[in-house]
Amino acid sequence: MRYFRLVPFFSLFVLFSCLDEKDYSIDSLTVNPSIAIPLIHGDLSIKDLIKDTDSVYVKVYPDDLVYLAYTETLATQDIKDLFTIPDKTLNQSLPIPAGTIPAHPKDIRTDSLVEVIDFNLSPEQLSEIAFKAGTITYSATLLPASSGLLFEVNLVSTDLTSKTTGKAFNVTTSNTGSVQLSDYIVKLNKNKFNLKLVLVLKQSSTSKVITPNTSVAVNFRMAGMDFSYIKGFFGDQTANPPATTLEIGAFGSSLTKANLSIAQPIVNLTVINDYGVPLKGTFIKLEARKSGSVLPFQINPASPVTIAAPTLLGNSATTNVSVTNAKDLLDFGPTEFYYQLSARINQGVTSGNNFLADTSKLKVKLEVEVPLYGHASAIQLADTIKLDVGDIDESQIENASLKVNVNNELPLDAKIQFYLTDDKFQVIDSLLAVSQTSLVKGSSVTSGGDLQSMGIVQEEIPLDNAKINKLFLAKNIIVKAQMNTSKDLTGQFPDVKFKSAYKMNVNLGLKANLKFNVKL
Repeated sequence: MRYFRLVPFFSLFVLFSCLDEKDYSIDSLTVNPSIAIPLIHGDLSIKDLIKDTDSVYVKVYPDDLVYLAYTETLATQDIKDLFTIPDKTLNQSLPIPAGTIPAHPKDIRTDSLVEVIDFNLSPEQLSEIAFKAGTITYSATLLPASSGLLFEVNLVSTDLTSKTTGKAFNVTTSNTGSVQLSDYIVKLNKNKFNLKLVLVLKQSSTSKVITPNTSVAVNFRMAGMDFSYIKGFFGDQTANPPATTLEIGAFGSSLTKANLSIAQPIVNLTVINDYGVPLKGTFIKLEARKSGSVLPFQINPASPVTIAAPTLLGNSATTNVSVTNAKDLLDFGPTEFYYQLSARINQGVTSGNNFLADTSKLKVKLEVEVPLYGHASAIQLADTIKLDVGDIDESQIENASLKVNVNNELPLDAKIQFYLTDDKFQVIDSLLAVSQTSLVKGSSVTSGGDLQSMGIVQEEIPLDNAKINKLFLAKNIIVKAQMNTSKDLTGQFPDVKFKSAYKMNVNLGLKANLKFNVKL
């Protein structure tokens, strides 16, 4: 750039070198080139004014209107977590009467004993459990072992059946063994099922003398159980999932003092329920938040909300909750939405056929769409730019000015001030007088809020020597803007639209006239 600025100087030098020194005697030459130092240059769209962290939320409607789409889902299994299956142990003694057992060529089955296995759950009364984990361990021990009696114990439950074969649980043992429950389903009667124990005396070619107090000790244990689904009546219980926050970062601190009106915002609240149980959801907290204040949601139906339940295991049911003050919530300029839900099942119900799976969830989905359509004033924006005036000698500057050229399709006016700071970001001075800060003129719009004509600003603002001196001392420029949407001819703020194709072309630079005195 400097080379081209000095071309006139070299041309003049060549011209003067052609003159006859007898006619002219020149001792020095003064030239006044000008240079431009760009500060800001390029095109801006509405997307550029949105925080980088929120760019993922920027969407565009088919009509090119830009909107921000936020979604957060509170997915909880707290209802499922109300139900755990405790370990169960059965210890039973099968007595063998004292006396002599003659030789017998075939096995002898003694009378069976039916035991009730009770999971002792409360308040739930389960009717069916499909296991996905757990182990049955069992053992049969002859006491005293010295009798030498050959025996087996048959453990049978028609309530406990294999998922693979459909056959009832049936094991025979004279020592120890185990079975994995992941292949089994148990049918229950109010948390109970039956287990039959049968003592079998094995065939013997000799007689056996049974001493008093002889028995077979049976141990049956179910442990480490988890379910893939459960059915029955679950009782009246309440789950309290943790609170959830949906960050609305695009507003940030820019709208802390702003007056905001969003046209046609959308706030949807949807509850998706996988649990086959009567359910009511109470929103303990449901509010928009920003620094120092909150605004509650208004919903229909009001809390507590009766939540629809599926009729078949594996299905879901959806309940839509209307947010009746969506516009107020968005005009509030929140930085986050906060909600906390408690879920109560079987309220006031004493019986029923409930079900749930290990994958069942209660999901509260909050969806927010913020169309960039409306009006606003007192929007505060700020940015910091590192200042580099190159290797220009301040003493060579005769005068300087700020040159502004803005062609703006965005419906945004802005008053902008530049603050000069040192290397520790301490403000040295401001660059502009108050009357010089209206550097961006918003586009005019139609009655429907669409672009009618761009706003144009072309100015050259002189800077006095004091400002120039401070400019050379500064290391950074803090740019602060107070913005509002375009006004109509009456000075009112109509609703305006920000479309993705709209651009603001900004050329902002420092123009300096230099003074060189060259000795010849």
